[in-house]
Order: sequence, then C-alpha cells, then structure tokens
Amino acid sequence: MGKTTPDRGAYVSRVRDDTQRYASELLRENQRLRTALASATHDNTLLREAAERTRGEIEAMRAGEERMLKALDRAEEENRRFVSRYVEVEQENSNLANLYVASYRLHGTLDRRDVLDVIQEIVTNLIGCEEIAIFETDPDGVAVTLVRSCGIDSGAPHKVCLGEGLIGRAVASGETYVADGGAPGPAPAEAGLSACIPLKLGERVTGAIALFRLLPQKAELGALDRELFELLATHAATALYCSGLEARLAAVGA
Repeated sequence: MGKTTPDRGAYVSRVRDDTQRYASELLRENQRLRTALASATHDNTLLREAAERTRGEIEAMRAGEERMLKALDRAEEENRRFVSRYVEVEQENSNLANLYVASYRLHGTLDRRDVLDVIQEIVTNLIGCEEIAIFETDPDGVAVTLVRSCGIDSGAPHKVCLGEGLIGRAVASGETYVADGGAPGPAPAEAGLSACIPLKLGERVTGAIALFRLLPQKAELGALDRELFELLATHAATALYCSGLEARLAAVGA
C-alpha cells in the first residue's frame, strides 16, 4: 500500500505534463494555421487585386482595340472618298481633254469635208453613236437640208421644214432635243432619234446634228454628252460656216 501513492502522483504528473505539452502543440499548430490563414488571405487579396488590374487592363485593351477599329473604319472610309474623288478628277480631266481636242480639231481646218469628218468622228467616238445626220439651214431659212449622213443613208430625211417633227421643232426652237419619252411622236423618218442638236451662230440657227440609235454599249446620254452637245452647237456651227465661206471664196477665185 505504501507504493501506490507515489505511482499515482507520478501518473498524474505525466498526464498533466502530456496535457500541457499537447496544449502547447495545439497552440503552436493553431498559431501556425492562423499565420498560414493570414498569409493565404493576404495572397488571396493580392490575387484579387491582380485579377482586378488584369481585368482593367483587358477592358482597357478592348476599349483601345475598339477605338483602333473605329479609327481604321474612318480611315478606310476617308480613303474610299479620296479614291472616288481622284477617279472623278481624272474623269473630269479626261473629259476636258476630250472637249479641248474636239474643239481644236473642229477649228483646225477650213476644208468642208474635213469639218464634216471631224463632226462625225466626235459623235461616233466621244458620244457613242454611228447613226448620224448633219443638216444645214436653207438660204430662205424655212427648212434644213441633209449635207452628211452615216449609218442611215437610206432612211435619213433629206429635207426637214422648221417646226415639223422632232428635228424641225428643235431647229425652230434652237433647243437641243434629247429623247426622254415626253416629246410628241417622231416623224416616220425620225424613228430611233436619240438627240437633235441645233447648230447656232449667236442666236441664229444654221443647221442641226441628228443622232439616232446609240451604240449597244452606250446605255444612255450623260453629263459629258450634254457638254459635247453644247460644244457642237457653237463650234461645229462656226467650223461649218467658215468652211462654207472658204469654199465660196475659192469658187469665186476660180
């Protein structure tokens, strides 16, 4: 019985020491876990902040990309406008060159046949019509007489009284006729008439150029054609008048 008490005391002491040691270990582990949790929380905060920055950078990149795409679209649209305007300017320059050449050729000769040839070439090559009739006003001023035809030799009217048919009305009014379906019906010999250009010296009509069917590839008469009509109305009239004077002077001299 004398040995029981010391053994019990030693056991209790061991239990207390083990409990304290276990408690200390638990505290240390708890502290380690707390430290790990704090570190993990900090790392998570850093990751969230990094993710937010990354998302912000991505959004900024997307916004920048959208701005660049819009700027590229504007640049492409501007480029298309520049190209379109360049083509227009080139066409205008070509048109002016054609008008200049046509005017120069009309006044480059006093030979009547050459003048008629040039008028025919202008109508064929620049306007796009190979069915042509050229008239001059008779001395009495009541009709126009055919002086040259091309492509319609058998069907062209040889004499047209002023005020009769589309050609006669155009000559009488001095206004260019362009077929649009709204004018009174043509005379039988005027079937297929596309335009009639009165030739004028000042206010006096000296003749007319009748254009019948256009070439197949020529869909319609455009702005340049109307400018050529204006050129022919005055310059062709002057060239024919001067060539006629030259021919009469040559006849008198002979």
